[in-house]
Amino acid sequence: MKDSVRLGRIAGVTVGLNWSLLVMVALVAGGLADNRFPFDAPGRPTSAYVVAGVLTAMGLFIGVLLHELGHAMVARRLGLAVDGITLNWMGGVTRIEGDAPRPRTEFAVAVVGPLISLLFGGALWAVRAMVDSAGSSALVLSALAWLAGINVILAVFNLLPAAPLDGGRVLHSGVWAATGDRWKATRAAGGAGTVLGAAMIVAGFAMTTRSASYQMNGLFISFIGWWLLASARAERSVGAVHHALDGVHMADLMRPVGAAPGWITVRNFVDTYAGGKPGWVWMLENWGGDGYGGLVLGDAVGSVPLPQWDLVRPSDIAIPVSASAGAGPGEAALDVLGRMAGKQVILVVDGGRTVGAVLPSDIEALVKMGGKRPVASKGWNLTRG
Repeated sequence: MKDSVRLGRIAGVTVGLNWSLLVMVALVAGGLADNRFPFDAPGRPTSAYVVAGVLTAMGLFIGVLLHELGHAMVARRLGLAVDGITLNWMGGVTRIEGDAPRPRTEFAVAVVGPLISLLFGGALWAVRAMVDSAGSSALVLSALAWLAGINVILAVFNLLPAAPLDGGRVLHSGVWAATGDRWKATRAAGGAGTVLGAAMIVAGFAMTTRSASYQMNGLFISFIGWWLLASARAERSVGAVHHALDGVHMADLMRPVGAAPGWITVRNFVDTYAGGKPGWVWMLENWGGDGYGGLVLGDAVGSVPLPQWDLVRPSDIAIPVSASAGAGPGEAALDVLGRMAGKQVILVVDGGRTVGAVLPSDIEALVKMGGKRPVASKGWNLTRG
């Protein structure tokens, strides 16, 4: 989720918020002003409830920020790079670059956020006790009680052992430490998140059938469950990609490449160059040898009807060079994956010479096979089209 508004830097960490947080703050402020505060402190003017609702919602915002700053500070202290914090409707996300190198690092980064929320909630409850003894107004007491309670609830909810919650990270670190298998830990945390999300969806919809007073709460619980379910599945998918590509370099995946004139006919291209070389990627030379004008997969000629093989040129079915990106043969496939967005081919370049190419479908195939490479020793398996 991207930042909609940049708030600046706190302790060296970039902090921003997504517009969804503003919506949530408005809903919290409105709900407190309309329902909670008039019941706990009757007889006040509407404006007092509105002001109290806004200030209390801002207090929730501060609690969420402290929670995420805890993650960021511990991550940086343990040597992880922190890209920034984005606050959103579900609290926030601390963007940490890369994965934790060991289970105890992941545990420390995960557990500190809920711990800070618990401490913040306890501190608010202590302040409430002090102002209560000083005879403060019921409206102030209600606001402090709600803030203290919601921070404790959020801490407990975040500690549920299910991805993508902090408790899911704690579970992940525990399974990882016990088994030594990061992928098994990801499956365990993602599976727990899937179960929890599905259970919340069912429970939420069950609440909506009871009475009108439960309907909004039920829908909200179902929505949270849907978010958990989708996020847990996404984490398992990302985990599968990392598991499959762990230790894989571009040289392990690359297909052979060749050069061919782009202006000849498809028939000539097949007869002279591509025939008998399935899976090759061809760099098409411009007329006069002035660089390359496009790239074409040899198998792509299958999309050209046979009667048109003497009329269509390889350049007519090529992709532009701008649709490619470069990588070195020794680069990790996981590192290159982030550069593949919107690109149709990665050209593997060694010493200024293009030595191979990798298509997104090559990586997808590797992921589907759970990391079992479709290669005999090194390079592309030419028995595969």
